[in-house]
Amino acid sequence: MISSIENFRDKSICVMGLGYVGLPLALLLADIGFKVLGIEIRDEVLEKLQKGEPHFFEPGLREGLKKAIREGNIIFSKHIPLEANVSVYIVTVGTPLDEKKQVRLDMITNVSQEISEHLKEDDLVILRSTVKIGTTRETVMPILAKSSKNFDLAFCPERILEGQALKDLRELPQIIGGVNLKSAIRAAQFFQFITPTVIKV
Repeated sequence: MISSIENFRDKSICVMGLGYVGLPLALLLADIGFKVLGIEIRDEVLEKLQKGEPHFFEPGLREGLKKAIREGNIIFSKHIPLEANVSVYIVTVGTPLDEKKQVRLDMITNVSQEISEHLKEDDLVILRSTVKIGTTRETVMPILAKSSKNFDLAFCPERILEGQALKDLRELPQIIGGVNLKSAIRAAQFFQFITPTVIKV
């Protein structure tokens, strides 16, 4: 595990979706010292977060939220601001089932489209939502490619258990799959700030 981000290129992170997966990750990154932009489209959730109130219970979450806000390491918004100066986007939006028990990917596609409109040269996008094999390459990558920017793209599945999310993030190995070697190495370097064990596949 790397302890200091002082000389790391990716110091500013945007976490898209602040539910059970996104919020603990965003707060852990803020605690490490990253500057975090949290994006959440649900007005009632956004309002609570801006007041320092998490919208679900997780041990340590409330304290972590208040600390991150107090130290200026996290801000919240409904959409990516035009002036957002981030180099890493982490997608943690939900993929619920529809009435036919099929996985809905509309949230993934909507978020990917929003990212593509703000993507800068050589930004890194990490998909962390629960999706079927091939979603990163077949759904997300073509949308991002419309930006005509060079970008790195990786998939890193979330593996946390509700009730011990912050602990699991620090202790469980992170599994990294990149669309190419460069993307995998960059994503692995990023996650080494969180956990001592990173497995590239």
